[in-house]
Amino acid sequence: MSKALRTIVERLGNQAGVLCCAVLLDLPERHPDADGLDAAGRSIFLVGRHFLGDHEIGHAAAEKILQQLREGHVTDAVHLILMAPQASLGIAAAIETSAKREEILLHGPRGTGKTHALAAAAIIAAELHARAGYPLPFKVSWLHDSLRSASAKTAESLKLHMWGGLWAIREDNTRAIFTLAGSELLRGEFIGCRDEASAQRLRQDAHMILAEELVASMTDGLGITQQEWELARSSAIRLETRRRSALAATNPGSPDLWPAPYFGVTQPTINTRTSFSLPITDRMSPEQQAVHLATFNGTSSMHRRLGRGEWVMAEMGSPVAEGFDEGVHVSRVPLHPHPNFLLGIGWDGGHSPSAVIGQNVAGQIQVFAALNKMQAGVLELIERDVLPWLTTFAPWALKDFGASLVHIIDPNMATPGQATILETAEKMIRKHLGGRVIRGAVRWPPRREAVLKALGPGHAQGRVPLRISPGPDTELLVYAYQGRWFYKMADQQVDRTKPEKPNSPWADIGDASAYLLDWLQGGEGMDVAPRDMKVEYGVNWESHGSRDYAYRG
Repeated sequence: MSKALRTIVERLGNQAGVLCCAVLLDLPERHPDADGLDAAGRSIFLVGRHFLGDHEIGHAAAEKILQQLREGHVTDAVHLILMAPQASLGIAAAIETSAKREEILLHGPRGTGKTHALAAAAIIAAELHARAGYPLPFKVSWLHDSLRSASAKTAESLKLHMWGGLWAIREDNTRAIFTLAGSELLRGEFIGCRDEASAQRLRQDAHMILAEELVASMTDGLGITQQEWELARSSAIRLETRRRSALAATNPGSPDLWPAPYFGVTQPTINTRTSFSLPITDRMSPEQQAVHLATFNGTSSMHRRLGRGEWVMAEMGSPVAEGFDEGVHVSRVPLHPHPNFLLGIGWDGGHSPSAVIGQNVAGQIQVFAALNKMQAGVLELIERDVLPWLTTFAPWALKDFGASLVHIIDPNMATPGQATILETAEKMIRKHLGGRVIRGAVRWPPRREAVLKALGPGHAQGRVPLRISPGPDTELLVYAYQGRWFYKMADQQVDRTKPEKPNSPWADIGDASAYLLDWLQGGEGMDVAPRDMKVEYGVNWESHGSRDYAYRG
């Protein structure tokens, strides 16, 4: 050990431990913020350098460490972390001050080191933050689908030998602390987006946002929603730092899930977002690659997603909506509610409430919208989605206390909430929308039969029994019917006793549609509204191909 390094260790005493963590990024050329290059030409980030001190001895100690790295060796006072080429590019984008990329996605199959890349980016950002004169610790909001996932995946990854014990997992596996020379550099708070109490911390102040598994690995459910990601990002603008960035990692999912278009994986995106694909060749030997690919040989979609890193829809089980054909059941032209017929809304409650809106128009069921709000309540869904939709496309349904509106609800929505026994989701619907409320079937079989009947091959008067309006208002329902609403398989047998749950938002949208379809096929009071209503509200309903009309009421 050099005299300068020995002096630093003596000054720090028993608290010294590892003085610095040298993170090496394998980049095409030296990164502008790097401390130097190692013997292989990799950019060196000497995390902890600022702890050595801004004086002659500190500078000499840092230079000695860099010299040793240039020569291909290092002392026990320095812990070495090597990052693979593609992961290095993603990390570089997250820390470079001149870059416009504020939101970065690392995506790839299992075993490509995505979690380690997030951690490496965070500690480099923390070091550069400290060198710029900002106070420590560097605060990170580390998003996961649940705290259980954070504990099982991220916490265990940070305990691996490659990190040399520099990470400490505290507070019942909800906090990760990175320490050098006895001093806390970074404090990462794990946030479980599916855990109600933990999710409140999405609003906490942070210098940087990290997110793990935006897409659930084995299904096309979302681990973290776009709304949760954006809420966390909006909270990370209050603390001052040298470079604002948000870095996410995920295994691939379906190409139409939000992360793919949002980060530019499947289509161009805005210039403040970018993505980096981490292939298995990035850090695995040919032998390791062969073993890795063999692991996922059983299922085609899992082989492509988790084995090869391709964005494809998962094979989840047997679809509930048997017989659904997008070419048959989705209209080529927009469909709109008709004031001559009662308008029904099927509701599913919980913390992923859904509302599916439709009518039985002269014997044909027409679905106009399928609305969902993740991590919200029924009131939020009503105020932000359902009420604006009705005001725009069916204003007549809100007149006369909702005389033309019928709500078919999940029976559980009539149960008082935990906050107060005076409020239920059913009362919220009555209060804000009016109309008549009917409780849907408790048992699954009648709802299942309603879906199968609507999707059956029979035609009435030359028309299919079910028609869904095209466009963004119904895309969640179409995705659910395409296979994301499914029965699980057990011993190669389909278990049709009930759809797989939890599986938000697909199971929630599917259930809401089942309540609606059951009622529209002959439920209580399924009769037409007065025909002269179409004249009163001044809409030409005989030619309602356009959605651009004004309500005169």
